Amino acid sequence: MLKRLITYLLGHLRIEVRGGSLERFLNLAVAQGIYLWDIERTELHMRASIPLGDFWALRPVARGSHCRVRIRGRYGFPFIVSRTKRRPALIAGALVCLAFIFWASGHVWIIKVTITPPQNLDRRAVEAVAAEAGLRRGVWAGNVDLKRVEQHIQERMGEVSWAIVRVQGTRAVIEIVEKAALPRVQADQAGCVNLVARKQGVVEQVIPFQGEPVVKQGDIVQEGDLLVECAFKYWEGGRPAVFPGTPLPPRLDVARIVVAQAIVRARVAYQKYWEVPLTQEVLEPTGRTATRWVLKWRDKPIILRGEQYPSQDGVPFARYRESRRTYSLGSWRNWRSPVELVMVSAEEVNARKERIPQARALEQARERMAAQLRWLLGPSDQVLTPLSAKVETQGPDFLGIRVSVETLEEIAWPRAGEPLPVPVPPQPETNPVRP
Repeated sequence: MLKRLITYLLGHLRIEVRGGSLERFLNLAVAQGIYLWDIERTELHMRASIPLGDFWALRPVARGSHCRVRIRGRYGFPFIVSRTKRRPALIAGALVCLAFIFWASGHVWIIKVTITPPQNLDRRAVEAVAAEAGLRRGVWAGNVDLKRVEQHIQERMGEVSWAIVRVQGTRAVIEIVEKAALPRVQADQAGCVNLVARKQGVVEQVIPFQGEPVVKQGDIVQEGDLLVECAFKYWEGGRPAVFPGTPLPPRLDVARIVVAQAIVRARVAYQKYWEVPLTQEVLEPTGRTATRWVLKWRDKPIILRGEQYPSQDGVPFARYRESRRTYSLGSWRNWRSPVELVMVSAEEVNARKERIPQARALEQARERMAAQLRWLLGPSDQVLTPLSAKVETQGPDFLGIRVSVETLEEIAWPRAGEPLPVPVPPQPETNPVRP
């Protein structure tokens, strides 16, 4: 298959061979390394396909076999190009067509809007707001900032809880998650769970799923402050019409007590003070080493190489660095190999005190802060600013360094809330029926 593709790209001919000795023609062609395929033989002639580059090599073959060779067909890419060269209008039309397809495929021609229930938003309003951010029919897809469009829709339309914009070829898809509006039902006071702040910070993003948010972007919250209230609320006069950019009236009456669910991200600042010593211990090898091979049979050591020294570790050095390798037959389920080989290599070292520069002390403080952040931050949290280290105090053998950093974290934390008052709609008066 690959050889056929190559011959099509390079071009091939369909030839007819007459007269002389056809068998000798084939033998001489094979001896010259000429590739022939699709051979058809009759009593008078023979037809075969040959690569375009091997055609001129057939002249000595035809002369040696006393045969005549004629071309009956030309196939492949080179002949297509040669034919199209005689038709410049066709080439120009093809290039214009390809250019138009490329140009058209880079634009957005279809905008699809999907809205989750209760679908009180108008799709035309969503398209109009998206057009304000640059997403409209006919726009070049590379010039559309999807993140900016999503943020603009959420800022302009208060009833949007979440917006996702994707571009798929020439189609743009806008997915809108609308804030739910539930009918008035009897509240379940036991299920009231609020979301509170677990850290102090500045709110950057609030995405409510269930409940009523009580904070917005830019608010400063302290640890324990209420972020999302465990309630759905409704409007006293019925649900108002939703228009982009029009502020909605506040929701006053409780519709339902729920478990609050939301994503609340805030900028959190960390500061930590460390005293870093200016001297550190440096270990230098002396060149003396000791090696032991120990064969353990049911936890009983058998020394194969090396000596048994009186020290507790079996090493003749006071200070050393050790490398240990263990080889065993492995284990399977509850079975463990009773035999293992332990190879221990000890290298004697001497310790000396070395004074470190101030830049190294600052780097050590930053490394300690980075290690703490790896424990404090979750998978979706991120560090916004580089670690900043500043010397506050300096002693003869230490530096007092304060490290500061700012992060973007999810700070919402569930906490059982106080029961909320649920208004009971007035019941119509009924007059008893007297007999």
